[in-house]
Amino acid sequence: MKLYVAVAALLVSIPPGADHVGAQEQQAFPPERGDFMAGAERFLSQHCIRCHGPELAEANFRVDHDLTDAFGDRVTAAKWADVVEVLNGHQMPPNEEPQPDAAEVALLVDGVTTELIRAEASQPRSVAVLRRLNRSEYHHTIRDLVGVDFDTSHLPPDPATGGFDNNGDALTMSPLLMEMYFDAATRILDQALVEGNQPRAIRWRFEPESGNSDRNRVTYDGQRVIVNGGKNRVEGDYIVMHHGSWDRKFNVRDFRLTDPGKYRIRIRAGTHVPDRQAVLASAETLLTMRLEDAIKRKPQEESGKRKELARQLEHFKSFPAYNYGPARVEITRQLGGQPERVAEFDIDAPIDEMSTYEFDTVFSNQDAGLTIEYAYAIPRELENFQIQWDDRFARPVAGIDWMEIEGPIYEQWPPESHLRLLFPSASRQTDERLYARQVITRFLQRAYRRPADAAEIDSKMLLFDEARKHSKSFQDAIRMPLTAILVSPNFLYLAEPQPQSVAEKPKPLHDYEVAARISYFLWSSMPDDDLFRAANRGELRTREGLNSQVARMLRDPKTDALVTNFAGQWLGLREVGANPPARQLYHRYDRHLELSIVEESLAFFREVLQEDLSVMNFVDSDFVVINERLARFYGIEGVRGDHFRRVVLPTDCHRGGVLTQASMLSLTSNGTRTSPVKRGVWILNNILGIDPGLPVADAGDIAPKVPGIDLATVRERLEIHRELPQCARCHNQIDPLGFALENFDASGAWREREGHGYEGKIRDNDPLIDASSQLPDGTTIAGLEELKSGLMRQQDAFLHCLAAKMLTYALGRELGITDRPLVDDAVKHMKSNALTLRSLIEFVVQTETFRMQRM
Repeated sequence: MKLYVAVAALLVSIPPGADHVGAQEQQAFPPERGDFMAGAERFLSQHCIRCHGPELAEANFRVDHDLTDAFGDRVTAAKWADVVEVLNGHQMPPNEEPQPDAAEVALLVDGVTTELIRAEASQPRSVAVLRRLNRSEYHHTIRDLVGVDFDTSHLPPDPATGGFDNNGDALTMSPLLMEMYFDAATRILDQALVEGNQPRAIRWRFEPESGNSDRNRVTYDGQRVIVNGGKNRVEGDYIVMHHGSWDRKFNVRDFRLTDPGKYRIRIRAGTHVPDRQAVLASAETLLTMRLEDAIKRKPQEESGKRKELARQLEHFKSFPAYNYGPARVEITRQLGGQPERVAEFDIDAPIDEMSTYEFDTVFSNQDAGLTIEYAYAIPRELENFQIQWDDRFARPVAGIDWMEIEGPIYEQWPPESHLRLLFPSASRQTDERLYARQVITRFLQRAYRRPADAAEIDSKMLLFDEARKHSKSFQDAIRMPLTAILVSPNFLYLAEPQPQSVAEKPKPLHDYEVAARISYFLWSSMPDDDLFRAANRGELRTREGLNSQVARMLRDPKTDALVTNFAGQWLGLREVGANPPARQLYHRYDRHLELSIVEESLAFFREVLQEDLSVMNFVDSDFVVINERLARFYGIEGVRGDHFRRVVLPTDCHRGGVLTQASMLSLTSNGTRTSPVKRGVWILNNILGIDPGLPVADAGDIAPKVPGIDLATVRERLEIHRELPQCARCHNQIDPLGFALENFDASGAWREREGHGYEGKIRDNDPLIDASSQLPDGTTIAGLEELKSGLMRQQDAFLHCLAAKMLTYALGRELGITDRPLVDDAVKHMKSNALTLRSLIEFVVQTETFRMQRM
């Protein structure tokens, strides 16, 4: 209770509101009218006032009234910024109106930008943001600080602002969240610290052929454990899983493990993958049997039935889903009645040369169980749905010899997590209080990511002294100051120097603060010892020192956090699966594919980063980074195995760049059909850096009662929608980009026609896809390849978009108008350094903005 009160007292030091320090005062800004305003008025009068003047005032916007020279006024400044946005994005003037000269537009845009920057710079920017660690950063920091892989899924997800969830403005603190951090700190120390001797390890092996019902119980260390191999075929000493079913699972349950901790699960398994001829032969046998039964019942229909059989067999000869991969299984752990999927993998070993597959998972001492389930999905088609679950039908099968559980697993005793906190020291036996001070000092400095001062250490020693009076052991007492450190704002926030007055300008960060900025940018975690040492030696003050650390850190596997958190949010990968393609329409879409399409996009980003490739590969590339599952889906031959690797694109393969990746194509669809609107918005936001804005309030949906709408293509539906005046302005800009991707269905598969048949089947008379379109600058394009070519020609727009997103992520705040020169400089730096991601990252950490207070 005393610790909780102390924590609350610490939080009082954080001002109320959105975790800001300082106040904001607006000062009058004396604009310099001069030639700029005169030129601006001429431009607006010539190109804008007819639609945005006293007569029409479209979108409730008047250039003669709203665009004054009061650039210091935030409302006026925002309207001028909107003007810059629409001019840069070729959104205005409309295509049917006379177009201004490009140099004329550039002059106005540059002039407005200069005035806005000058106005913003003249006002005191004293709102310094205290940025809290987000959920991902907290998880990684605990891993590197304590050595515990702590599950943070119970913490609330962090809201994304500006496209990313590390934005300081959105990372607020609440009493409930504080309680959750307090509880988390207690559980983290429970996992990290141990007492007594190493627990005795158990190793139980479960044989599935021993029984196929819940009545089969086998004794392990005095426990009668249910071992149910399911209704699977037994061959020798292993079972054969042919397909998934509720009664075909291999279940082991109704046991408790005495010692909670990490356990290793091993499975000895193999697979048999039939070839196309075996598939065809089994299908012909089964379908012929069904045919003969049908003829016996209705002999008058024999002729039609035999024609139907021939049609069905053609399906098994040509349908690509029968180019099988290896069998796949998923493993579910049950704890206290709660199931959780803990592993899933392809079985790549042949059934006559089985291999052992292993993975680690955590068990508590609750009632426990493990389940192996067949997980290879074959699309459910009219031709196969009656036979694919027949054991005689040829499909990949999984042979399971045994499953084993061993643990708890410790690489050493005491474990590394324990020794990180309570390290060996001579003073531990001779001077307990001195040892406590050593433990607190070392942990506090690493947790706070900077050297500790004596006052901080003394305050934690007071907590130790108080706890020691009531504790049975040193270890119990030391938990109190360690817990206090883990709930301190100095740990939970990236603490940086704060302004003491409104007029005070941002200060440069100290070396340790720069180190933290870099590590949370690249690793989403705390600095390691090398980075701490570089900060201590002052090496982060030089360009060479910064570049050396960036190069070293990018080689570290922890850089995967940058891939997951930056690329995952930039490309919208966290939304994949939120509204998945409907299985009854898109039969080839399954869980394995969904996992693969997300990993494809991450692996592609990783390849561009690690191999120093041009970032323009994101727009178009001559390679993909795929596994076998995606290769089957994309129709690329010769790829085996579930790991991701770079594959050169074959000719006539409609892939390359992020626009053609199934992750983007599925997340920008509506589950039952494609959405050119969503795809167009995605391209504008993530490739061209244009914000299309929100739909107008009375936009509405596509009218459902238009005659023939059920048979209309998506393009025709949207053309009807664009006839509404309130919808046309936005859709004329958005839809054309999406139309160019219409050859990809809602699952990301290539198609030539839009299917209107049963369950989405494409028939010979279904409408051909019309992918003709135009770019925002008016360039006419005909389909995917011309879309990519057109976007490649807009290199500057993409580079500005990517640089702005990277800076937003690195700085932990949204960019403003005053950051535009910074983005311009980032683009120039990339152009002079082969357009690599590495050059962009190096530029970011070298900038004064990155190494100054977050304002």
